[in-house]
Amino acid sequence: MAVGLSGVHQHSVWASVVSDDAPALRDWLLELGFTQDLLIPGESPDAIHHCQLDWPEGGRILLSSTGERPTPCRPGTASLHVVTADPDAVLARAVALDATLVHELVDQTDYPSRDFTVADPDGNHWTFATFAG
Repeated sequence: MAVGLSGVHQHSVWASVVSDDAPALRDWLLELGFTQDLLIPGESPDAIHHCQLDWPEGGRILLSSTGERPTPCRPGTASLHVVTADPDAVLARAVALDATLVHELVDQTDYPSRDFTVADPDGNHWTFATFAG
């Protein structure tokens, strides 16, 4: 099946992730290659009220500790797609973190992408892919 691509790359949606151990997830994401833009501590010493993490190639995620903000989000229920020009390098960092590999690095045949998926410590799925739409 051929997939028609618009050619438009969108980098303006900010996904929100909630974690039972947001500081550990923040550190995990920083090791994968995200950079921290903003951190607002939570009510307790081990909580994050709001954290903004940027992907160097575009995009941002928002992270908070469970119970810090009213949200329907729950730990381990997100599935995120992160565009990267070098999924091999991101996979190497994920392997160094002992990340759970959900699907192996593969060159897709139905659409132009090289990608893999890992689960973070909360169980959220993160797909790192060359496919940007």
